[in-house]
Order: sequence, then C-alpha cells, then structure tokens
Amino acid sequence: MTRLTKAAALTHWRQLAPNAPLTPKPIAYKQTGSTYGADGIRIEGTRDFIDAVLGRLQELQQFENSRTRIAVNYQQVEPREGKSNTFAGNWVCYLKVYERGDEARILHTRYGGSNHG
Repeated sequence: MTRLTKAAALTHWRQLAPNAPLTPKPIAYKQTGSTYGADGIRIEGTRDFIDAVLGRLQELQQFENSRTRIAVNYQQVEPREGKSNTFAGNWVCYLKVYERGDEARILHTRYGGSNHG
C-alpha cells in the first residue's frame, strides 16, 4: 500500500489548483459488493462543519441528473456499546455518484428532478 507522509500530503495539497472541476467516476448501475475506494466523500463532525463543507461542494449537485444520481446518507452518529462515545450526537454525511438504470433515466427525464431512482 502506498501512503504519503503528512508532509508530502500537505505539499501535494498546497500545489493543487483551486476550483479544479469535480469529475467523480460514477459507480456502475447495480454494482454489487463494496464501493470502498470508489470516488466519494465522507464528512463527519458537527452539523455546522458538515454544512460548511457541503456548501463548498455545490458543484456536485450537477450529478443528480438523467444519467447519474447522488447517493446521500446524512445521519446522526449513534453511541456504540463498548466504544468511546466522545462524538456521539455528531453527524456523518456520505456522498457517492451512481449511474442510473434505463428505467430511472426515463423517469428522471420525464418527471424532472424528483427522486425516482
């Protein structure tokens, strides 16, 4: 496994062009198995923090269209038995882009942005 050191990661981050276009590769329609490692975003913390990050990612909303859909899971962190519950009550938000199937594409095209798929 390749891993950047903290210094290398920070250097890489500083050298990135600001406002580069977001171009996630959609996950295949009817993907089976894990999507770990697919283009996606996990944001965790207070709702204020998550909402501030989401506000900077408005561009991703363009992927809610007739060809792709955005899977969004935004939920409160539940306390876990036997685990440190320091951050219980905070929130987590996951975003991933998926291809739509043919039927969902037709429905989305016919009925617009309502959540049919």
